[in-house]
Amino acid sequence: MRLKKIFAECIIYFMQIVVPMAGNGKRFADAGYDVLKPLIEVEGKPMIEHVVNLFPGENDFVFICSEKHLAETPLRKTLQRIKPKARIVSISPHKLGPVQTILLAGAYVRDNEPTLVSYCDFSWEWNYTDFLRTLREKNPDSASVCYTGFHPHLLGPNLYAGVRVDEKGYALEVQEKHSFTQNKMDTWFQAGVFYFKSGGLLKKYCKLVSESGSGGINGEYYGAHLFNFLLQDGLTSFVYKIPYWCNWGTPEDLEEYNHWIALAVAGGALPVSDKANDAPRIISYWRNFLRDRKSHQA
Repeated sequence: MRLKKIFAECIIYFMQIVVPMAGNGKRFADAGYDVLKPLIEVEGKPMIEHVVNLFPGENDFVFICSEKHLAETPLRKTLQRIKPKARIVSISPHKLGPVQTILLAGAYVRDNEPTLVSYCDFSWEWNYTDFLRTLREKNPDSASVCYTGFHPHLLGPNLYAGVRVDEKGYALEVQEKHSFTQNKMDTWFQAGVFYFKSGGLLKKYCKLVSESGSGGINGEYYGAHLFNFLLQDGLTSFVYKIPYWCNWGTPEDLEEYNHWIALAVAGGALPVSDKANDAPRIISYWRNFLRDRKSHQA
């Protein structure tokens, strides 16, 4: 009996990981980038490779891509190199957001398997095994990877998917492009990875959100929009905290990241042009990030 218990505690289940990446990346194209957004290199690797590397040991990926991108760019070749066993799904272009992208590829998302949804324009440092262990222990119906506190991108004007969280670490409410507090650094924000107990549960709420016809952002529905429907049905959604978030969602975000990472790698005193009021906190944040990344890679 004791051996069975030990064995059960060691089991970390595998996920199917759904990556909706059919967006046209208009802001990057308008800024002069001639490379598809997921293929833009950050520190020598395409964005999408950084995302895939967040999930060590996982091979069951579903990449949902625009048929135009698969036909006209090296996207398919890159995805096959990164994850040879992945399913690459081609869909017609649309402007309805990630929820619609998932629905269009619903036949490729298995109903009875634990499922992660991940966007394709960020990275962070974490212990993925601890994340899986936490899901096993808490056994929520869903979960979001989130952050709170000081993060350099929150100094800017942009808003992200805010989460109201109870004292036990469960979501009470989620609102896209919203802060629940006057100081954004006191709010929890979704980082772009979402867990659902099954693929069937994910698809059920994608369909409900899509058919609701309300609450979207300029006609688009995002992962954040699923959670209030889920919570209203009495299901649970755990909030898993990460310490850093590398935001590459816009050209400005990416340029800021590259700038500060270069300074953090170089070390030494900050140039005069970068000695703004928040500069010490920003450079400390990225130096700590690089330190933790190095320790995880050791």
